[in-house]
Amino acid sequence: MSGRKVRAGSAIVLSLLMMAGLHQTAVGTEPPASDVAPADVEKGEMLRQGGSSYPRAIRLEHGEGSGRVLASMTTYVDNAGRAVIYESTDEGKSFRQVGEIRDPEGENTKGMCCSTIYELPRQVGDMPAGTLLWAGTAGVGADAEEREASIRVWRSDDQGRTWKFLSTMVDAPRGPGVWEPEFTVSAQGELVALYSDDGDPKHDQKMVQVRSRDGLNWTDLKETIKNDKFTVRPGMAGVRKLPDGTYVMVYEVCNYDPDHICTVYMRTSEDGWDWGDPYDLGTEITSNTGAQPLGTPTIAWAPGPGRNGRLLLAYQLLALDRGGLAPGNGRTLLVSDDPSNLGKPWREIPAPVQINYNHGNVCRNFSPTVLPTEDGESVIHITTDYEKYIGGPCEAWFGVGPIDGAGAAAPAARPMDSRSGR
Repeated sequence: MSGRKVRAGSAIVLSLLMMAGLHQTAVGTEPPASDVAPADVEKGEMLRQGGSSYPRAIRLEHGEGSGRVLASMTTYVDNAGRAVIYESTDEGKSFRQVGEIRDPEGENTKGMCCSTIYELPRQVGDMPAGTLLWAGTAGVGADAEEREASIRVWRSDDQGRTWKFLSTMVDAPRGPGVWEPEFTVSAQGELVALYSDDGDPKHDQKMVQVRSRDGLNWTDLKETIKNDKFTVRPGMAGVRKLPDGTYVMVYEVCNYDPDHICTVYMRTSEDGWDWGDPYDLGTEITSNTGAQPLGTPTIAWAPGPGRNGRLLLAYQLLALDRGGLAPGNGRTLLVSDDPSNLGKPWREIPAPVQINYNHGNVCRNFSPTVLPTEDGESVIHITTDYEKYIGGPCEAWFGVGPIDGAGAAAPAARPMDSRSGR
């Protein structure tokens, strides 16, 4: 959302509805010839029908469902924004729906967007390890001048089957938006949330953070990343914890690099709360071919050759160093075999889901997700693309593929808090 979001309410709302699967053309009619995509998903299977955006995947670590994979997405049903929860018990080879969140603040065309799902690795307040949290932006369907956006947090104690409202993380003033929450638990045991904020008149967007000791009360609002050039938009945080206790964050910074509209950066923290100077944009991620990932990054931890394992990165576009799209665009993920070395290029691997016509919009390969299989040999990949034509339903697609090649063995190193690296 933050990558190409502008302060033009109608454009934002239209984009959100498109992501949610609404048609721009009348039911039963053919789209204009100019809207027909020359090719769509070359490799991958459709996960669900009905419109999907912001897929997220985690592996459960606690309770009866330990080892199962859960995937969440936002959708749009009967003029309401909702979340759907899917489960896989066969390492991402198939999924079935097991839960749904119907937030009243997303009903009646208010809409939901930009969600995340998280399993607590340790107790926070009265929530034991294994409690699931879901958060997303409600109230995105109003005109930009009238929008009353908030980030709403929901809780599940039964592996995503049922959910109850927990708290409002932030209520934005009328007009600006708050987007793309991301959870982690700090070294001090506090629940930390990072999100993108449009509300500062000095910044078109900046990244901020808050924390909570119980999931109910959110305090200590703090700027995480910002830039004095008004149009620069940092956002879309993704955080994982390495086995040595270091926290790694990836994010996009849009409108800063003239050759790449939404360059992907990373930075580290020793405690999950202090991320350093907010004016320091961090370290750019590059691939071993000299290409650069652009836009909507998400990250996962996996076992690997070193003590800190490896990191897997999904993103929207892959670009050449001086602009233009790289050969692996829409067909690759990135892997860091040495997460402690921020400046080392990441290697490209074939993406399990491959998008042919990936030129960047609010659906195609937008905010994908990755998760390693339990043995660490393969990666589960979920992303979105149009089912039939541009402007039609935006659907979720999934696939599983090797990280190092078929049959590659992986060491037994594990992260400190969960298999998903959260």
